[in-house]
Amino acid sequence: MLYQIDSSAYIEDKRGNTYNIDNFVVTDDFVYGTLDRLPEDGKTAYFVFDLKLSRIENFENETAFNAYLISKGLNKNVKYQDFSYYYDQYWSGWRFFLLP
Repeated sequence: MLYQIDSSAYIEDKRGNTYNIDNFVVTDDFVYGTLDRLPEDGKTAYFVFDLKLSRIENFENETAFNAYLISKGLNKNVKYQDFSYYYDQYWSGWRFFLLP
């Protein structure tokens, strides 16, 4: 599942493990993007979360990440967004006006 608490977005798998995420893309079957890392790490880590299996794959380099995206038929050339973008997409428009 995908959550946000105090402006920190994270994913929780079926085992209860949590992963802080930064920017990502949501598709029908996957959520994928970059993990939120500490600035002193100085490296970008990537993730792919399989929504059907509730399983996450982590990648320490972009090459392995892109190879995995291609193997799953996912677009590697998309603009990653933050949680607030998807939140606004979900709650904007008619859905907002239909709230009780």
